Amino acid sequence: MLVLLSEKGRTKRQLIREIMERSVGNRSYRLSGALWPAGSEMDAVLEKLAAEELVAAPKRGYRWRITKQGKKALAISEKQPEDSDGKERAAEKLVELLGPASDETSVLDVGTGQGFLALRLAQHGFRVTGIDSGSFDYSKDSLDKAREEAERQGGDVEFRQADVRRLAESDERFDYIVSSQAVHCMENQSECIQATHRLLKSGGKFLCIDYLVGLRGFLQHGFHCFLALSREEWVEMLVAQGFTDVRMYELGTYVLIECQKQ
Repeated sequence: MLVLLSEKGRTKRQLIREIMERSVGNRSYRLSGALWPAGSEMDAVLEKLAAEELVAAPKRGYRWRITKQGKKALAISEKQPEDSDGKERAAEKLVELLGPASDETSVLDVGTGQGFLALRLAQHGFRVTGIDSGSFDYSKDSLDKAREEAERQGGDVEFRQADVRRLAESDERFDYIVSSQAVHCMENQSECIQATHRLLKSGGKFLCIDYLVGLRGFLQHGFHCFLALSREEWVEMLVAQGFTDVRMYELGTYVLIECQKQ
């Protein structure tokens, strides 16, 4: 919201329309991905920002505008990682749920990017394979960076460019499959989750960190959280693909999902 108002002042109606127009590309991932906020939801966001003196309320129907304090907050946020504490706590919880590692414990990290989870799990003694399709411009050199860090850090970790659906056609199977901030941007989430189920050994677990859907997530992560799945959507999709014992943990503006293959 601060980004929109830093460009120019807008009425509430203009803000709603601008958000809808800018999020229409989300339909590449989900048919219902374009966001059309309700007036009451927009009121809640604007009131919160106004209470923090980041935006100024319009007078006599004029446009909302960003304040000097809002511009400072925007500049600071652009230099800081998004809710790094929530992401770190989610990663720590994931490691805790995996339990003790052994030389025989294999983990697949789907959508590994620069290896955030894979490298951490390797440090804890897991044998990790990180895969990424490299289908986004910003991720094309991610695996190279992950490999460089793995060489510096050490540990039993391998990085490959691969699509999880194609990998599922092989004979490889894993004790655990993990993912961080990847499922929300997969073009066919159900197919990818189905492939994940196929790649797990019997009794294996799938653990996924992604953005929390809702106002808090939106204020922190912007449009990303509207690509993410809600709790109800997670349960519906996981159960449909054969997973059981679905559990969720809310950590800051992230959610950690845990489930098991029978």
